[in-house]
Amino acid sequence: MTSTSVSGDAGGISFADDPPIARQVRRIDYYVGRAEQAALFGLLMFLVLVTFLWFVTEHFSSAPLENASYDVRYACFLIAMIGGAFAAHHRRLLSMDFVSHFMSGRIKAWVRLVNTIFAAVIAGVFLKYGIYIYEQTSKEHGAWHWIPAQAGNAAMALGAGLLLFHLVCQVIIDIDYLVRGKLPPEPAMGAI
Repeated sequence: MTSTSVSGDAGGISFADDPPIARQVRRIDYYVGRAEQAALFGLLMFLVLVTFLWFVTEHFSSAPLENASYDVRYACFLIAMIGGAFAAHHRRLLSMDFVSHFMSGRIKAWVRLVNTIFAAVIAGVFLKYGIYIYEQTSKEHGAWHWIPAQAGNAAMALGAGLLLFHLVCQVIIDIDYLVRGKLPPEPAMGAI
């Protein structure tokens, strides 16, 4: 059984019995998650500002803010894609509590590993398709305001790439534990 003592340092959350590889991967994953958190905060503030300016110019000015709907659309899509990756960073994607309640710890760890590998394969497919969409639409030039259309077109590839990164990190951490004969720590339920 793994230790449940968790220490938070400048490099993120680590467990007392983390193997060296898992500790390093967890640290890299932590910093990428912090960058995602900062990007989400910036995009949310941008969305609030653009929406406010759009409302004010639409109702109190003779010259409404042009193409603000593109900024809102692209910001929302970027928030959704980066937010999905951020959820994967915290391992809050799926919960198998009812099913896993009837499994032993080792079987539960292997089932979680297989599910994470499957999710990584699907994220890889989305990444490939997102890159295809970006390549097909990157040459289009339409109306844009502050967020270029290419950013909206790249959002799916960006989100899928980040999601794939976090899932691969989780697979590496779980495999590092399992090959050493230990059970990987259970993902915490609830918000961090």
